[in-house]
Amino acid sequence: MWDSLGRIIPYYPDQLTSYFAFDLADSLISAVNHGSAAGLLGGYLRYQETQPAYRWSPFLSNHDGTRSMTRLGGDWAAAKLAATLLLTLPGLPFVYYGEEIGMTGSKPDERLRTPMQWSAGAGVGFTSGTPWEPAQPDAARSNVAAQQGDPLSLLNLYRRLIHLRRDNAALAGGRLVPLTSSNPSVTAYLRRDGAHAVLVVANLSGAVVSGLTIGSGAGALPAGIYQPHNLLGGPDGPRLEVGPDGRIQSWAPGSGNLEARASLILDLIRP
Repeated sequence: MWDSLGRIIPYYPDQLTSYFAFDLADSLISAVNHGSAAGLLGGYLRYQETQPAYRWSPFLSNHDGTRSMTRLGGDWAAAKLAATLLLTLPGLPFVYYGEEIGMTGSKPDERLRTPMQWSAGAGVGFTSGTPWEPAQPDAARSNVAAQQGDPLSLLNLYRRLIHLRRDNAALAGGRLVPLTSSNPSVTAYLRRDGAHAVLVVANLSGAVVSGLTIGSGAGALPAGIYQPHNLLGGPDGPRLEVGPDGRIQSWAPGSGNLEARASLILDLIRP
Protein backbone atom coordinates (compact mmCIF):
# COMPACT_ATOMS: atom_id res chain seq x y z
CA MET A 1 0.00 0.00 0.00
CA TRP A 2 1.12 3.57 -0.59
CA ASP A 3 -0.17 6.94 0.52
CA SER A 4 0.93 10.03 2.37
CA LEU A 5 2.33 9.55 5.85
CA GLY A 6 -0.59 11.37 7.46
CA ARG A 7 -3.14 8.96 5.99
CA ILE A 8 -1.11 5.88 6.89
CA ILE A 9 -0.81 6.56 10.62
CA PRO A 10 -4.43 5.64 11.52
CA TYR A 11 -3.91 2.17 10.02
CA TYR A 12 -0.79 1.48 12.07
CA PRO A 13 0.13 -0.81 13.82
CA ASP A 14 -2.25 -3.66 12.96
CA GLN A 15 -3.69 -3.07 9.49
CA LEU A 16 -0.64 -2.67 7.29
CA THR A 17 2.53 -4.65 6.70
CA SER A 18 4.71 -2.43 4.51
CA TYR A 19 4.01 0.36 2.05
CA PHE A 20 5.80 2.35 -0.63
CA ALA A 21 7.10 5.74 0.51
CA PHE A 22 6.48 7.62 -2.74
CA ASP A 23 7.48 10.96 -1.27
CA LEU A 24 10.94 9.58 -0.43
CA ALA A 25 11.43 8.32 -3.98
CA ASP A 26 10.59 11.75 -5.36
CA SER A 27 12.86 13.60 -2.92
CA LEU A 28 15.81 11.27 -3.54
CA ILE A 29 15.63 11.42 -7.35
CA SER A 30 15.06 15.19 -7.21
CA ALA A 31 18.08 15.70 -4.93
CA VAL A 32 20.35 13.80 -7.33
CA ASN A 33 18.92 15.50 -10.43
CA HIS A 34 19.28 18.99 -8.96
CA GLY A 35 22.54 18.40 -7.09
CA SER A 36 21.10 19.76 -3.87
CA ALA A 37 20.93 18.12 -0.45
CA ALA A 38 18.09 20.40 0.71
CA GLY A 39 15.01 18.40 1.62
CA LEU A 40 16.57 14.97 1.11
CA LEU A 41 16.55 13.75 4.71
CA GLY A 42 13.43 15.46 6.03
CA GLY A 43 11.00 12.78 4.87
CA TYR A 44 13.16 9.98 6.22
CA LEU A 45 13.28 11.67 9.61
CA ARG A 46 9.49 12.05 9.67
CA TYR A 47 8.98 8.36 8.94
CA GLN A 48 11.64 7.43 11.49
CA GLU A 49 9.80 9.34 14.22
CA THR A 50 6.40 7.77 13.50
CA GLN A 51 6.91 4.29 12.01
CA PRO A 52 9.15 1.24 12.57
CA ALA A 53 11.78 0.97 9.84
CA TYR A 54 10.40 -2.31 8.49
CA ARG A 55 6.95 -0.79 7.83
CA TRP A 56 7.92 1.67 5.06
CA SER A 57 9.75 1.04 1.82
CA PRO A 58 11.86 3.69 0.13
CA PHE A 59 12.45 3.04 -3.57
CA LEU A 60 13.66 4.72 -6.74
CA SER A 61 11.02 3.47 -9.19
CA ASN A 62 8.35 0.80 -9.49
CA HIS A 63 6.03 -0.85 -12.03
CA ASP A 64 3.73 2.18 -12.28
CA GLY A 65 6.23 5.01 -12.72
CA THR A 66 9.04 6.11 -14.99
CA ARG A 67 12.16 4.06 -14.33
CA SER A 68 14.86 5.80 -12.31
CA MET A 69 17.50 5.66 -15.06
CA THR A 70 15.12 7.48 -17.40
CA ARG A 71 14.33 10.08 -14.73
CA LEU A 72 18.09 10.55 -14.22
CA GLY A 73 18.63 11.22 -17.92
CA GLY A 74 20.71 8.09 -18.51
CA ASP A 75 23.46 9.35 -16.18
CA TRP A 76 25.25 6.26 -14.83
CA ALA A 77 27.13 8.18 -12.14
CA ALA A 78 23.84 9.61 -10.91
CA ALA A 79 22.29 6.12 -10.90
CA LYS A 80 25.16 4.83 -8.76
CA LEU A 81 24.74 7.72 -6.34
CA ALA A 82 20.99 7.15 -6.10
CA ALA A 83 21.58 3.46 -5.35
CA THR A 84 24.09 4.37 -2.63
CA LEU A 85 21.63 6.72 -0.96
CA LEU A 86 18.74 4.27 -1.19
CA LEU A 87 20.74 1.45 0.39
CA THR A 88 22.37 3.48 3.16
CA LEU A 89 19.25 5.33 4.33
CA PRO A 90 16.68 3.74 6.69
CA GLY A 91 13.50 1.87 5.83
CA LEU A 92 12.93 -1.40 3.99
CA PRO A 93 14.40 -0.63 0.55
CA PHE A 94 12.63 -1.88 -2.56
CA VAL A 95 14.58 -2.45 -5.79
CA TYR A 96 12.45 -2.80 -8.91
CA TYR A 97 13.74 -5.46 -11.30
CA GLY A 98 16.20 -4.08 -13.85
CA GLU A 99 17.03 -1.05 -11.76
CA GLU A 100 20.27 -2.75 -10.72
CA ILE A 101 21.43 -2.83 -14.36
CA GLY A 102 20.14 0.61 -15.36
CA MET A 103 17.12 -0.40 -17.43
CA THR A 104 15.14 2.50 -18.86
CA GLY A 105 11.42 2.85 -19.43
CA SER A 106 8.52 5.27 -19.35
CA LYS A 107 4.76 5.20 -19.85
CA PRO A 108 2.61 3.52 -21.08
CA ASP A 109 2.67 0.87 -18.36
CA GLU A 110 3.64 -1.92 -20.73
CA ARG A 111 6.95 -0.15 -21.41
CA LEU A 112 7.70 -0.07 -17.68
CA ARG A 113 7.39 -3.85 -17.51
CA THR A 114 9.51 -5.05 -20.41
CA PRO A 115 11.50 -8.31 -20.10
CA MET A 116 14.44 -8.44 -17.71
CA GLN A 117 17.59 -7.89 -19.77
CA TRP A 118 19.86 -10.82 -18.91
CA SER A 119 21.96 -10.59 -22.08
CA ALA A 120 22.11 -8.88 -25.46
CA GLY A 121 20.45 -10.30 -28.56
CA ALA A 122 17.03 -11.67 -29.39
CA GLY A 123 14.94 -12.41 -26.35
CA VAL A 124 17.56 -10.68 -24.11
CA GLY A 125 18.15 -13.98 -22.29
CA PHE A 126 14.60 -13.81 -20.96
CA THR A 127 12.94 -16.07 -23.50
CA SER A 128 13.60 -18.02 -26.68
CA GLY A 129 10.11 -17.11 -27.84
CA THR A 130 8.40 -13.82 -28.48
CA PRO A 131 8.03 -11.70 -25.32
CA TRP A 132 4.86 -9.75 -24.59
CA GLU A 133 6.86 -6.54 -25.17
CA PRO A 134 10.13 -5.94 -27.04
CA ALA A 135 13.17 -5.09 -24.96
CA GLN A 136 14.23 -1.52 -24.36
CA PRO A 137 16.69 0.06 -26.83
CA ASP A 138 19.38 0.03 -24.09
CA ALA A 139 19.43 -3.79 -23.88
CA ALA A 140 22.87 -4.13 -25.52
CA ARG A 141 24.54 -2.32 -22.61
CA SER A 142 22.06 -2.55 -19.78
CA ASN A 143 22.09 -6.28 -19.21
CA VAL A 144 23.44 -8.64 -16.60
CA ALA A 145 25.97 -10.37 -18.86
CA ALA A 146 27.59 -7.07 -19.88
CA GLN A 147 28.01 -5.92 -16.26
CA GLN A 148 28.69 -9.20 -14.51
CA GLY A 149 32.49 -9.14 -14.80
CA ASP A 150 32.98 -5.38 -14.34
CA PRO A 151 33.74 -4.56 -10.68
CA LEU A 152 32.75 -0.93 -11.30
CA SER A 153 29.37 -1.71 -12.89
CA LEU A 154 26.05 -0.57 -11.48
CA LEU A 155 25.06 -4.21 -10.97
CA ASN A 156 28.08 -4.97 -8.82
CA LEU A 157 27.62 -1.78 -6.83
CA TYR A 158 24.09 -2.90 -5.95
CA ARG A 159 25.45 -6.29 -4.92
CA ARG A 160 28.12 -4.75 -2.68
CA LEU A 161 25.68 -2.32 -1.07
CA ILE A 162 23.09 -5.02 -0.40
CA HIS A 163 25.68 -7.29 1.22
CA LEU A 164 27.06 -4.36 3.18
CA ARG A 165 23.61 -3.43 4.46
CA ARG A 166 22.88 -7.03 5.44
CA ASP A 167 26.17 -7.46 7.31
CA ASN A 168 26.29 -4.08 9.09
CA ALA A 169 23.76 -3.58 11.89
CA ALA A 170 24.04 0.22 11.75
CA LEU A 171 23.15 0.31 8.04
CA ALA A 172 20.49 -2.38 8.37
CA GLY A 173 18.50 -0.83 11.19
CA GLY A 174 20.41 2.01 12.78
CA ARG A 175 18.92 5.38 13.58
CA LEU A 176 19.36 8.17 11.04
CA VAL A 177 21.27 11.15 12.48
CA PRO A 178 21.52 14.11 10.07
CA LEU A 179 24.80 16.02 9.96
CA THR A 180 25.66 19.48 8.69
CA SER A 181 27.74 20.14 5.60
CA SER A 182 29.63 23.24 4.54
CA ASN A 183 28.42 22.72 0.96
CA PRO A 184 24.72 22.63 -0.04
CA SER A 185 25.45 19.96 -2.65
CA VAL A 186 26.73 17.51 -0.04
CA THR A 187 24.54 15.41 2.22
CA ALA A 188 26.02 13.79 5.31
CA TYR A 189 24.44 11.54 7.89
CA LEU A 190 25.11 8.83 10.44
CA ARG A 191 23.38 5.50 10.75
CA ARG A 192 23.80 4.69 14.41
CA ASP A 193 23.13 1.40 16.21
CA GLY A 194 23.96 2.10 19.85
CA ALA A 195 27.63 3.02 20.04
CA HIS A 196 28.30 1.70 16.52
CA ALA A 197 27.92 4.20 13.69
CA VAL A 198 28.47 4.46 9.95
CA LEU A 199 29.11 7.87 8.38
CA VAL A 200 27.82 8.54 4.85
CA VAL A 201 28.93 11.58 2.86
CA ALA A 202 27.69 12.11 -0.71
CA ASN A 203 28.31 14.83 -3.28
CA LEU A 204 25.05 15.16 -5.21
CA SER A 205 26.42 17.57 -7.77
CA GLY A 206 28.20 17.04 -11.06
CA ALA A 207 31.21 19.08 -9.93
CA VAL A 208 34.08 18.52 -7.53
CA VAL A 209 33.45 19.96 -4.06
CA SER A 210 36.47 21.44 -2.27
CA GLY A 211 37.02 22.72 1.25
CA LEU A 212 34.31 20.41 2.57
CA THR A 213 33.72 20.12 6.32
CA ILE A 214 31.13 18.10 8.23
CA GLY A 215 29.63 18.88 11.64
CA SER A 216 26.74 17.92 13.89
CA GLY A 217 24.54 18.99 16.73
CA ALA A 218 25.00 17.81 20.29
CA GLY A 219 24.65 14.11 21.03
CA ALA A 220 25.46 12.82 17.56
CA LEU A 221 28.04 10.34 18.91
CA PRO A 222 29.60 9.33 22.21
CA ALA A 223 32.62 11.49 23.00
CA GLY A 224 36.00 10.20 21.85
CA ILE A 225 38.23 9.66 18.84
CA TYR A 226 37.11 7.54 15.89
CA GLN A 227 39.04 6.09 12.97
CA PRO A 228 36.85 6.05 9.84
CA HIS A 229 37.25 2.83 7.83
CA ASN A 230 36.15 2.92 4.18
CA LEU A 231 33.59 0.15 3.67
CA LEU A 232 33.68 0.39 -0.14
CA GLY A 233 37.45 0.25 -0.45
CA GLY A 234 39.81 3.12 -1.10
CA PRO A 235 41.58 5.23 1.51
CA ASP A 236 40.23 5.50 5.02
CA GLY A 237 39.24 8.91 6.34
CA PRO A 238 41.27 10.98 8.82
CA ARG A 239 40.48 10.52 12.48
CA LEU A 240 37.27 12.07 13.73
CA GLU A 241 37.11 13.69 17.15
CA VAL A 242 33.85 14.06 19.07
CA GLY A 243 33.68 16.50 21.95
CA PRO A 244 32.21 15.92 25.43
CA ASP A 245 28.81 17.17 24.25
CA GLY A 246 28.73 14.62 21.41
CA ARG A 247 29.34 17.15 18.63
CA ILE A 248 31.36 16.61 15.47
CA GLN A 249 33.12 19.86 14.69
CA SER A 250 34.55 20.67 11.25
CA TRP A 251 35.64 17.21 10.20
CA ALA A 252 37.07 17.13 6.68
CA PRO A 253 37.09 13.92 4.61
CA GLY A 254 40.72 13.56 3.54
CA SER A 255 41.84 16.62 1.63
CA GLY A 256 38.40 18.19 1.98
CA ASN A 257 37.67 17.43 -1.68
CA LEU A 258 34.92 15.14 -2.90
CA GLU A 259 34.63 14.17 -6.55
CA ALA A 260 31.47 14.74 -8.57
CA ARG A 261 28.71 12.24 -7.71
CA ALA A 262 31.10 10.56 -5.27
CA SER A 263 30.19 9.11 -1.88
CA LEU A 264 31.94 7.77 1.19
CA ILE A 265 30.64 5.04 3.49
CA LEU A 266 32.83 5.02 6.60
CA ASP A 267 32.61 2.67 9.55
CA LEU A 268 33.54 4.70 12.64
CA ILE A 269 35.86 2.57 14.77
CA ARG A 270 37.01 3.44 18.27
CA PRO A 271 40.76 2.60 18.50
